[in-house]
Amino acid sequence: MDRKNKILIIQARMGSSRLPGKVLQAVINDIPLLYLMYERISPAQQVDKIIVATSDLPQDDIIETQCNAWHLPVFRGDEQNVLRRFYDAATLYQADVIIRITADCVLHHFKVIEWCINQFLNLKADYFSNSNEPPVLEDGWDTEVFSFDALKTAYKNAQKKYEQEHVTPYIKQSGQFRCYYQKYISENKHNYKLSVDNINDFTLSQKIFQHFYPNLLFEVNEVVQVLQSHPEWLQINQDSIINERYIKSIQQENKNSGLR
Repeated sequence: MDRKNKILIIQARMGSSRLPGKVLQAVINDIPLLYLMYERISPAQQVDKIIVATSDLPQDDIIETQCNAWHLPVFRGDEQNVLRRFYDAATLYQADVIIRITADCVLHHFKVIEWCINQFLNLKADYFSNSNEPPVLEDGWDTEVFSFDALKTAYKNAQKKYEQEHVTPYIKQSGQFRCYYQKYISENKHNYKLSVDNINDFTLSQKIFQHFYPNLLFEVNEVVQVLQSHPEWLQINQDSIINERYIKSIQQENKNSGLR
């Protein structure tokens, strides 16, 4: 019997540069994005606890207030060094396994999370993800599962700003860990932009929820099917770029290092 303590950490903040306050904006029926996401992932049986990890900036006080009202544990830590925030949260909650998702993935689903955890355990991995970069990319239900030991090593050794800001680059790139990648929907050949970074992404997510309402627990394969049936919906956020902030972070790091 698996006795590992599995802690799911939702990374959330109010200070998005492209869509400030998006995590508490109502998506449908006055339900805020963060709570709607929590409702969609909370049935995951493999997860021992779900917490929200936000920053210690005053602007994120409202996230703590809302999480308290929802009886959702919240951890507050370093705003820029998110790796440290995750390490401190995982240490506090005595995690053996950490599941990392971000609050811009309102379309996430508990079955994706359960599947990723099972893959991680069955492969005896240090790190597993269903989304990294093409051809293994599932934007909108990105899930990362990694061991506390891998997180601790990254926390102690990661020096680059983008490694600290984005939590897992050191684990994936250092060559020290057993990392595996596999799509949840292997037959899906499309790289849909379904995370919410700007108003157009938000509008697309609203349209998808409106399509399925009142069912709020529709599965991600159903999302793929409806987008295949309505490709014109993708024009709503056709200018959005997957992982744009991460890409810019690496470019800035290379620029600062004098690399091209």
